[in-house]
Amino acid sequence: MLGAINLVVLFYFTEYLGIAPGIAGGLIFVSRLWDIGAAVVIGQWSDRTRSRYGRRAPFMFAAGPLAAVAYVALFAAPTTLDASLVQWWALVALILFATGYSLFVVPYLAVPAEITAIAHERTTMMSWRVAAMTLASLNIAVLGPVLIERFGKGREGYFGMSLVQAAIVLAFMWLCALVVSRTPTLESARAASGSSIAQLRNVLRNEPFRIFIAAKFFQLTAVVSTGASILYLARYVLHQDESFLIRFGAYQTVGTLLSIPGWAWLGRRYGKRNVYMASGLAYALVAFSWVASVGGEPDWVTDVRLASTGVITAGLLVMGFSLLPDTMEHNTRTTGVALEGTMSAVYSIVEKGTAAVGPLLAGLVLQWSGFVSAAGGKLPPAQPDSAIASIVTLAAILPGVCNVLGVWMLTRLSLGGLPEKLQQA
Repeated sequence: MLGAINLVVLFYFTEYLGIAPGIAGGLIFVSRLWDIGAAVVIGQWSDRTRSRYGRRAPFMFAAGPLAAVAYVALFAAPTTLDASLVQWWALVALILFATGYSLFVVPYLAVPAEITAIAHERTTMMSWRVAAMTLASLNIAVLGPVLIERFGKGREGYFGMSLVQAAIVLAFMWLCALVVSRTPTLESARAASGSSIAQLRNVLRNEPFRIFIAAKFFQLTAVVSTGASILYLARYVLHQDESFLIRFGAYQTVGTLLSIPGWAWLGRRYGKRNVYMASGLAYALVAFSWVASVGGEPDWVTDVRLASTGVITAGLLVMGFSLLPDTMEHNTRTTGVALEGTMSAVYSIVEKGTAAVGPLLAGLVLQWSGFVSAAGGKLPPAQPDSAIASIVTLAAILPGVCNVLGVWMLTRLSLGGLPEKLQQA
């Protein structure tokens, strides 16, 4: 679901539904504002839930059908609708999609802090999570173009793709929920009381969590900027079609999967924060290097860049996901209150907020630069130099700058409330 929003939805809206880039980005932005409110409610609700299946699993079970139906709806706008009704269809589908995603991901993010108190185990756990996420991304980057081709390209191709991928979403959401419902949890601290605002204030008083969230904001902004612009970069700078996603996904997947054990070892050897910072700086350098592709470059250079991005992304994900439950543990130890769901909600708000701002920013920048939408045409239209410059800015300059800022925030991170042994792990 993240891959769909980050890689293909904005592109599909502008290139196949004929929605102007600024409006398409605005629709995604509005749906994310809805999602932010939903994340807070779901996180605090799950913190207070008591059931035979645990606190989190019931929400994850409920998410599956809603998420699957909404996924199909994104690519199912009838061809007979006029332009304004197409936009309304897209907005409703996006809101359903966002709600289904939050029902799953907010409780899901709280689980690691509840099943182990050992930081080293969380690093190992997050390594497996990143491996699973990387394989899941193949559904968009590699399987997606294959399915689009198989179902006849164009709108029909995207609709056929959505049916297959919605079935995958439903099956694996339910599988994950089933595993969570049968996994023993640690004895929890007392549940938080008070209003939603009071709980959010308590979470934001946790300085390590605040700093971590600020760093993630910059990194996630980089990710969504890259995702929103990568197909435009492929089509109008590298002169490729949607099949570029296969290379993008394949090289990144190989780079990520092969490097995960190395990143886990580096985190244990040199500390999570230090390795996290090094990953951010490396990502910035690779992002800036896309500027060199404007004048043309051999395919092998692009492939090396894609594989390098996969390797570095593994470091960012493993260290970032591993530090998140560490900050939750810090909060529980220092306050005696269990707020994992609320903290997951705040993380999800930042994730969704950047996912909202990214397509909106990309759409507005493209529109202001004079970008010409293909609107379903078989041949990509000629673009002015200003549009090409905006694509490169979104795909290279902005992601690089954001990662540098994220590293700067991490220089202030310290989990001083944890025992020294756990912090070093």
